Amino acid sequence: MAFSSLLIAAEAPFTYRVVLNADARVASLLEQYLEIFKLKDSPRNSSEQLSRSLEFLPKSVADLLATEGYFNTKTVSEMKVEQGRTVVYITVDLGKPVIIHDAKLNVTGEVLENLPRLDMLKSRFETRSDELIGEKFTQNEWDDLKKRTLASFMARDYPASVMSLSEAIIDPELKTAQLNISMDSGPAYVYGPVQIHGLSRYPEKLVRDLVDLQAGAPYRRNQLLNLQTELQNLPHFASALVDVSLPSSPPYIAPVQIDVQESPLNKVITNLGYSTNTGAQAGVDYRYLNLFDRGWIFNSKLEIKQKEQLFDIAVAIPKMPSGWEHNGYINYASSDIEGLQSDNYRIGVSRNWIERKQEHYISLQYLAEHRQISNGSSDRPHSLTLNYKSIIRDLDSLKDPRNGYLLHTEIGGASERVMSDVSFVRAYGNAIHYNKIGQEGILALRLELGQTFTRSAVGVPTEWLFRAGGMGSVRGYDYQSLGVDIDGAVAPGRVLATSSIEYQHLVYKDWRAAIFYDYGGAGADWGTLNPVRGTGIGARWLSPVGQIGADIAYGIDKSQLRFQFAMGLAF
Repeated sequence: MAFSSLLIAAEAPFTYRVVLNADARVASLLEQYLEIFKLKDSPRNSSEQLSRSLEFLPKSVADLLATEGYFNTKTVSEMKVEQGRTVVYITVDLGKPVIIHDAKLNVTGEVLENLPRLDMLKSRFETRSDELIGEKFTQNEWDDLKKRTLASFMARDYPASVMSLSEAIIDPELKTAQLNISMDSGPAYVYGPVQIHGLSRYPEKLVRDLVDLQAGAPYRRNQLLNLQTELQNLPHFASALVDVSLPSSPPYIAPVQIDVQESPLNKVITNLGYSTNTGAQAGVDYRYLNLFDRGWIFNSKLEIKQKEQLFDIAVAIPKMPSGWEHNGYINYASSDIEGLQSDNYRIGVSRNWIERKQEHYISLQYLAEHRQISNGSSDRPHSLTLNYKSIIRDLDSLKDPRNGYLLHTEIGGASERVMSDVSFVRAYGNAIHYNKIGQEGILALRLELGQTFTRSAVGVPTEWLFRAGGMGSVRGYDYQSLGVDIDGAVAPGRVLATSSIEYQHLVYKDWRAAIFYDYGGAGADWGTLNPVRGTGIGARWLSPVGQIGADIAYGIDKSQLRFQFAMGLAF
């Protein structure tokens, strides 16, 4: 038994505890990168390994803290055995940090003959370096200055620029740092011919229509990146890379190289989901990416929900040299919500102009509707409408916005003289503003307004009027349950006004708690609009496909509690 106990003790892993006495500004850095912290709980650790770590500890600390501007550090370590366990005490004296007192840029190359560009590059360097002078030297700031200086030279005309010298001269006694960068711009380049690689399924015109790079025009890095982004946004390509080949001898003409990896011609997407707005849902989408061998996109979609159904066929013509995309569609949609049953038949065409932060849509659509209210009355409105829609996004993240805003506006209408029952004009706007509060909080403000200008709502299709309630509107009330009451059914009205204030706070990893207050409604006109209030709490999960929310909402004006939730799964 004694032998067994000794054997078990011999096989027990060697561990130790570390007590660090260091300034809070660097303590976490030391704990993250020093070997002695990484090894303290390792099953392969040993007393010999610990001794070696302690031997090199002062140099390791000095090298690490030099990146933070401390070049006169002193490190003292002591190893003790307390209550049968090894404890290592480490004391680090930072000393005074090194301060940046000057930064210089030396330039050679053909840019010396381009005085306006040279002055611009020097001015940018001075602006950046002036922000550093008088501040503590850190390796991160020094690396950033070098990276941004090189990027400035390479951005226009001189893509072959190189940094021939970069040095940070540290004087530990005076505790000063002198930063020196030498740049060789190399020659000025112009665009050469565009060469496209990787196409087999799709026509070359699909790519050529997006290229706006004229042979002989001066090199601009941002133009290449913008073209690369546009190609990556096309569903035809899984990836795209746009760059230039730089000859080392004159003439300095740089051919543009476009390399694409094609996506499959056909794609089928099925989905299942549930929403408290429209109930359980299932759907299937089919897409073909080379209609008529011209790169046109054929889309068909079938969605079946408890309260809504949709069948849609569309053809999209990708972006043309003008920057516009074109679409044509025909679809059927049916819904039965709050005592109003509606069947819509649509056919239309649209033009879209889409950039990173702005989207613009112009559409011409003919709609024929058959709608019936639960009291038995029915009508068949139809309209030929022209509509303009604009979406402007300025968000720090599309997937998880914390700062910025989104503005959605629309205006459109119809004339009774042109294939429509009545004349009307519809205006709509929806604005959302996100504001980060502290490290963990987000405040979201939303305002939605709409009005259909017409003598009477009779003859105006439901799509061009308004109802409110449910997720994304006034929570605590059923989906589209706020509108014009007709014998217990909810018909759409000519006016809409809803608003919301919501605060979210991080509670665990990708989970946030939320508290909110909603106010608004829809009605026949502003005089009879009867806005209602809703409040509640919720949970937000930042899933891989975006934010998913669940709310317990209380409709104050109807004294009712509603659980409102939406989720979906695509595969």
